[in-house]
Amino acid sequence: MAQTEPQYRPLQFGNFEVDVRAGELRKAGVKLKLSGQPFQVLCILLERPGVVATREELQKRLWPNTFVDVDHNLNTAINKIREVLGDSAESPRFVETLPRRGYRFIAPVAGGVPSSGQLVEAVPPAPPITSRRPLYYALAFIGALFVTVAVLGLWQTAFRTQRGPRVLGFTKLTNDGQVKNGPMVTDGSRIYFTEWLPDGHSLILQVSVKGGDTTPLQEPLKQPEVLDLSRDGTELLVASYEDKERASYWVQPVAGGSPRRVGSVLGEDARFGPDGASVIYGEGHDIYSVNLDGASTRKLLSLDGTPFASRSDPIAFRFSPDGRVFRFTQHDHADTWRITESAADGTGLREMFRGALGEWTPDGRFYLFRDSRNGDLWAMPEVRSFPWRKRDDKPIQLTAGPLDFLYPSPAKDGKEVFATGASRRLEVVRYDSHSGEFVPYLHGISAEALAFSRDGQWVTYTTYPDGLLWRSRLDGSERLQLTFPPMRAFLPRWSPDAKQIAFVATLPDAAWNVYLVSSDGGTPQRVLPSDQDQMDANWSPNGTSLVFASVVGVSKNPIYIIDLRSRSVSTLPGSSGLFSPHWSPDGRYISAITVDPSHRLMLFDFTNQKWTEAFSLPMGWETWSRDGKYIYFRGFATPELGDRILRLRLADRKVENIVDIQRTGRGIGGSFGGWFGLAPDDSPLVARDISTQEIYALEMDWP
Repeated sequence: MAQTEPQYRPLQFGNFEVDVRAGELRKAGVKLKLSGQPFQVLCILLERPGVVATREELQKRLWPNTFVDVDHNLNTAINKIREVLGDSAESPRFVETLPRRGYRFIAPVAGGVPSSGQLVEAVPPAPPITSRRPLYYALAFIGALFVTVAVLGLWQTAFRTQRGPRVLGFTKLTNDGQVKNGPMVTDGSRIYFTEWLPDGHSLILQVSVKGGDTTPLQEPLKQPEVLDLSRDGTELLVASYEDKERASYWVQPVAGGSPRRVGSVLGEDARFGPDGASVIYGEGHDIYSVNLDGASTRKLLSLDGTPFASRSDPIAFRFSPDGRVFRFTQHDHADTWRITESAADGTGLREMFRGALGEWTPDGRFYLFRDSRNGDLWAMPEVRSFPWRKRDDKPIQLTAGPLDFLYPSPAKDGKEVFATGASRRLEVVRYDSHSGEFVPYLHGISAEALAFSRDGQWVTYTTYPDGLLWRSRLDGSERLQLTFPPMRAFLPRWSPDAKQIAFVATLPDAAWNVYLVSSDGGTPQRVLPSDQDQMDANWSPNGTSLVFASVVGVSKNPIYIIDLRSRSVSTLPGSSGLFSPHWSPDGRYISAITVDPSHRLMLFDFTNQKWTEAFSLPMGWETWSRDGKYIYFRGFATPELGDRILRLRLADRKVENIVDIQRTGRGIGGSFGGWFGLAPDDSPLVARDISTQEIYALEMDWP
């Protein structure tokens, strides 16, 4: 039985198609001017998309028995191809140059014939074109074309409203709901990302750009996290955390094999350098560059502010497509994230705009980033459409809920943006010392920062993630909303007489300030208007004063006390560099935490006007027991503590272990890290993170 010849279809990529038999390149059905050697080179590259066509191979195919200047001819042909396709060597979408090796077609290709090696032979050499028109016809045509372009340019810049990018649709690519932390990277066919399991272990997974089942990467490292992918898609830059915050860096072949460590450096976040032969990483307030073998470490720059908050708040280094500059995120602990830019050599440091976790599109025309206040994605225009047109520096909103999107990563062909879509939700749970388990508390609400009236009958809290202030009875009855958008509230505290609630709140582009609101509702009143952030407002036992501080990590400002009757403000002696002040129930002490990385617990005794150190290891969220005999707190993950809830007995300064945080099963979350508090009976309360996260493909329409 005779075999049927495979049906021929034109080759398609993007909105282009190549009809090899007709010798034509078309865009949206319109024939483009490409023939001769440039067309032949394009056909050879299309035979094996994604595979390098070496310069030697191209010479044998095109000029087997001819002595020609191969380099000149190939460069001319490639430049012509890029000119017609609207491609660039710096940010290629179609044809990628591999120095001293050859060229590779990097966009997906459909159509053609099953066998390779037959495309070029089907295309006859382009015959020479001889003009038969008089010269003045050609000059007239060029003149008319110039006038037309000028008129269109004037209309484009002066009259036509520039259309921004927009999202056409969403496609869910994963379906497991697990926490996905850190950046995702793609080689054009697969997406690599990090997933955290309920038992606290991490995995590096991969999934097709079209979606489907996820497959774990065989990875021998402990607690690995994906950071970056080499430009040729063959190697991953992976972090392996030596402790909770600092990581060693490894280069892991995608195809398998042993990872190679990048020297002995440790840091908080890293990316491949623009040359692919180095790594840029952050440690403390400094940013460094180091070769892949660990040699030639050099400091690029130092930062005055805090470059990051924790492992969950990555610096997110990203280089521009041309490698000239890099950007990263700075986080100041007031929930304010800002994009900062520097030249590749560390010079020209400047703050750009508010946002976090950004990435350039492959063509460099837009910078995608996340709005940390609401989780929406935005695009900042990076280049001007015309040299004389002023760049529009206003970002363009791409998404508007209901999901929060993190870690935007444009596809190689630029048609899609991959991002982690999160449905953020918390569940308040109480530690039951009798059963040794965490059990649901105030079931059915996504809340944090719970506080209780002195009689234990009323509760106030803020909803998560929208930050709205509510109050109700413990059984959920008489529930009343006290604040409304766009105000975002946090850390409410009942007055001793239960008539007022103090809290901190922020409005768009404004500082966090202390507010008071009646427990029966009404308009919140700002206590001490300021353009400096105020946090951790707590009542004096007699209800006449409030104590508050600035935000951790931002300044060395002191702790302030405001008398609500006279509105006079004083500072607590010796309190510079402390935050999170809490009055003891008997009024004798104020507890606070040091701003420095040690985060030690300090006690101020009003009887002798002195500070003493109460606990010397990293801790946070200190809360006084009802009787004032204990201070409960969360001890952060260290070799000595792990991540635990502890309490300090004031009588003898003895520290007692209460429970391991990992027993919550899913980990804890909140607006400012894992929130912790106490119920009216001093049972520990935490906000268990029950958020779900999936990877989505956002179909884009670019202008």
